Amino acid sequence: MEKTEMMKRYEAETGDNSQIVWHGGSFASDDYIAWLEDQLTWRPVSEKPEHGKTVLATYLNQCGKRRRVRAVYIGQYEEEGSDDYDRCVEYCEENDEWYLKEGWYELIDNWDTYSSVAIVEGVVDYWMTFPPAPDTLPDGWEATK
Repeated sequence: MEKTEMMKRYEAETGDNSQIVWHGGSFASDDYIAWLEDQLTWRPVSEKPEHGKTVLATYLNQCGKRRRVRAVYIGQYEEEGSDDYDRCVEYCEENDEWYLKEGWYELIDNWDTYSSVAIVEGVVDYWMTFPPAPDTLPDGWEATK
């Protein structure tokens, strides 16, 4: 069995083998299956992700439609901001600095103006970790630094 991206991630994080060989066949280990189930579980927002960790977040929008976005949770006074747009920042007198308001931020890769925006169309209620991206490139592509 060829190792998947999730198997490689499991082995990197735990140092354990994701497969067992038995009677000439290769099978996923029980520990790997348990880890995989944990990775693919929606967590309530009462369980916050690690600081700066990109996750898949979900919320109901104003029309009652379930939305899923790539997001990050920012705690109070964790990320500096600017006073350009006071809807998403707050001032900390103690540090004499502007910070992004605590909350969930959708991450945007393909927009020149912003790299993230506060989620204001609904309230995030669940999140889960992202699976790893493939570590291979399509035919004809070269890695760049």
